[in-house]
Amino acid sequence: ALTTRAQTTTTTTTVGSASRLTRAVRTGGRPRRCARVMTNAAASAGGAANSYLLLTLHYVDGMMEKRGPHREAHLAGAQRGYDDGTIVMAGALLDPVDAGVFVFKNVDEAHVKAFVEADAYYVAGLVPRYTIRPWMVVVGN
Repeated sequence: ALTTRAQTTTTTTTVGSASRLTRAVRTGGRPRRCARVMTNAAASAGGAANSYLLLTLHYVDGMMEKRGPHREAHLAGAQRGYDDGTIVMAGALLDPVDAGVFVFKNVDEAHVKAFVEADAYYVAGLVPRYTIRPWMVVVGN
């Protein structure tokens, strides 16, 4: 079952690398070995594998000056996700502050998209673009 999950994750990565990674999984290349590492890591963690999605919110220029009126609502949304267990951690990238990164656990992409569309920064136009990517965790679970 975990190998199937790894194959699904592989096929949902960025368009440029998806076909190469999918082909490698089918032919026994390096990504398949990574899937085995995931299987071994999950087994050593008690057999329960989690799935993770990384959300990156790409901020407008001058975000530090523009975020003020929306920051409390943005942080409250992140806190709700943390409290319900769907967000593992979140924060802004520094030097420069040009993006925020969220780690979601055991949710689907639709859940993350709904989170973004309700986020105060996104609604205010401070997030012109965002990415959602599956993350295969091999250490820690």
